[in-house]
Amino acid sequence: MNVLQRLFCASSIASYPLHCVLKRSETLFFFLPYIGLRLIYFFFSGRILYDIPCRVCQDHSSGKHYGIFACDGCAGFFKRSIRRNRQYMCKAKIEGTCLVDKTHRNQCRACRLTKCLQVGMNKEAVQHERGPRNSTLRRQMALYMKEQVVGGVASGHQATEPPPPPYFAQVDSPGCMAVVSTLGDIEAVCESAARLLFMNVRWAKNVPAFTALPIKDQIVLLEESWRELFLVGCAQLLPPLDLTGLSTTQLLHEAATFQQTLAKLRALHLDHHEFACLRAILLFKTALECDGNSLVDLAGVAGLQDHSQLTLSKYISAAYPEQPFRFGKVLLLLPALRAVSSDTIEELFFRRTTGPIPIKRIISDMYKSNRDI
Repeated sequence: MNVLQRLFCASSIASYPLHCVLKRSETLFFFLPYIGLRLIYFFFSGRILYDIPCRVCQDHSSGKHYGIFACDGCAGFFKRSIRRNRQYMCKAKIEGTCLVDKTHRNQCRACRLTKCLQVGMNKEAVQHERGPRNSTLRRQMALYMKEQVVGGVASGHQATEPPPPPYFAQVDSPGCMAVVSTLGDIEAVCESAARLLFMNVRWAKNVPAFTALPIKDQIVLLEESWRELFLVGCAQLLPPLDLTGLSTTQLLHEAATFQQTLAKLRALHLDHHEFACLRAILLFKTALECDGNSLVDLAGVAGLQDHSQLTLSKYISAAYPEQPFRFGKVLLLLPALRAVSSDTIEELFFRRTTGPIPIKRIISDMYKSNRDI
């Protein structure tokens, strides 16, 4: 069985038509929803799906961890528990009888750790681990931005650039997205848009303050903010887009609005710290647009948005003291970002591939099926 066949079997999608397979820089891009959202996650994160279940919870295994085949969730839980010497207490009436499977694995940490040990996870492998894997290193580097020194203004003094707090993780570097210098053909534009959509979901999953919220709030916030995050990603990570091949007559006005919004955002020349803060402001939104949506922890989300704005304000004051109106200009862009409708983005970039399936649903399914718990 070759790699492609293994991927299809592991995702339980072998019977689905391969609707869109694009080759770009010797990389296959599998798009939504025909080949499975789980496959996209594992493909872009460099993981291999095995036809072997996790021995702890029976979820899909991602390979051998600490001596057994296990999923990333159970492997991460075991590593944290051993490294931090956690002592858990089972709260069941009959201690040690809690069910540990894909659905219930988070309900009792004591029983989950016990099962990890029972099925053969090796404590010593954690203690003597040589270091984090590349994916973990990338995540840690994204979550913990190092302090940088910003050159002083005319007076010649130097100031320390205050980094955003750890929950302002960065997405992948622009080089990962700029497959070609200009995205002129339809395939290149659609491929890059799809990658950007996935990267935004992966970015949110690496924001500790976000994943600490109730799962319902996480889904709602992603559904509510995906289009603004997509626009920010286009401005930050993509070269100029040629939408002439994508736009029909009725879409020309919407496409022009889309391009004008990107131009306004690019004109500010935001640095990566500012982009990170802007993403957090957009993600932690309390003014929900869909009538059916509501937040469980409204106060918590509001506090995170306030803190995001305060952090951006303090950062700009320290890093750009010669631009007193810079913070205001960034905030004034928010209405422009929200003025671009989700229907416009879906029609321009995704409709020919996803058909009538709403991007909100795709994002929700992608996030829920791949939460690294």
